[in-house]
Parts: sequence; C-alpha cells; structure tokens
Amino acid sequence: MIKNIICIGAVFFITSCAFNHENKIQILTTEKVVDTTKQGYKVCDSFQLTESEITLYFQTAEEVSNEEAHGESIIMPCKYSGELKMNKEVYSYEVFAGGAGYIFDDKGWVLRNFICKNNNCCSSFSNLC
Repeated sequence: MIKNIICIGAVFFITSCAFNHENKIQILTTEKVVDTTKQGYKVCDSFQLTESEITLYFQTAEEVSNEEAHGESIIMPCKYSGELKMNKEVYSYEVFAGGAGYIFDDKGWVLRNFICKNNNCCSSFSNLC
C-alpha cells in the first residue's frame, strides 16, 4: 500500500516537472517597434523592456482566451517583438505597451494570448500597465 502511494506521488511529481519544463520560455531575439503613424506614439519613449523582463512577462501575465484577449487588450503603438523558444520549438512573440502579449506559430496564427492585468504582473513592470 505504501509502495503504491509513493509510486503515485512520484508519477505526479515527474509529470508536474515535465509540464513546467514544457512551458519554459527562452527569449532568442528582441526588437522594439514603434508605429510613429499612430496618434500617441510619444508614450513609447518610456516603454522599455529587457529580455529578462519579457521572459518575466510571459511567466506572470495571465493567459486568456481569444475572446477575452480581443475584448480586453489595449494595443498601443509600441511593442517588443522577436523570437522565443518554447517546448523546443521556435515561435514569434509580441508584447505591447498596455499589457497585451501574443505567441504566434510559424504561419502567424496566435497560439497563446496574454494580458498583464493582475497586481502581481503590473507591479513587476514600471511602464507596462
């Protein structure tokens, strides 16, 4: 009986470690993009994120559905975009001033939507929310 409980516990532990490893994100490239044709682009001067802050963004922002992202995202005229590695695959990403973020597949389709909307996420960045 005790052996069974230990085996089941070990399986859950190994599974949880594997799941966390699969969602590990490594930023490969980053570029700040500002659309100067949009009104209010001057706010982008103070929008600064490092690679480690972009990684932290994807760890702390809330993953949301397409519908929720569409309804709640604030898209500003500035973003950071680039490539990241997740699940041993390379994807592209965008993180907008205002707190919206996206991970795209190689065809440009959104795989995952994020919004930095909770206090833990917003307080981690001085100029994102």
